[in-house]
Amino acid sequence: GQLLMALGKVSPEKLQGEPCHPYYDIYKAHSVCTREKFYEYIQGPELDCCRDAINTLSAEFSELDRFIEEYLPKSLPQQITHGDLHYDNVLCDEATGEVTGLLDFEFASMDWRAMELAVCLSKYVGEPEPFPLVEAFIDGFAEYGRLTRDECDGLADMINLRVMSNCVYFVGRAIAGEDSIESLTSRADMYAQRVVWVRQNKERIVECVKARMTAVDPSF
Repeated sequence: GQLLMALGKVSPEKLQGEPCHPYYDIYKAHSVCTREKFYEYIQGPELDCCRDAINTLSAEFSELDRFIEEYLPKSLPQQITHGDLHYDNVLCDEATGEVTGLLDFEFASMDWRAMELAVCLSKYVGEPEPFPLVEAFIDGFAEYGRLTRDECDGLADMINLRVMSNCVYFVGRAIAGEDSIESLTSRADMYAQRVVWVRQNKERIVECVKARMTAVDPSF
């Protein structure tokens, strides 16, 4: 929450370098990938070893296509985001638990503000008992971070948007010859499990974040 509020004060004009595409441009998660190339690739034999998981993920892409089409006209708040803020990219003091540093701004971009929270939560939904972790993180986020009702309603889909962008990214790397498709095949079952859990628990996630926003601002 603190980082999100701080980045929201940074003017995009002051940044240097080329930002990444926002997560809602999901088929641009890798520079060589397009929607057409992505779907052509995932239908090929390279992914037959995890075909059930790929079919589950393909169905989720259809859901996300509808979500993006519905939410782009809502003009959700946008700002600079870190874009890859999960616990692997956070340094902490072991004695105090205080955050001492943040790593890897490679995926920084102008994006939907709420994607920052969604990216953080996308790791926790892969844990054996996800919801207590999701709930605890939202509690911490709400100490400083604020979201609108539309952002809260879209949070679960944004979590899956982050997970699914990884699929596009790894397919793009395979097409470009930067990596083998094993980077996706080794993760496909895990990604499928995550998006199914999020879809099944969508209402619970949305109600949790709305409750926290109301607790800190009764006029929410």
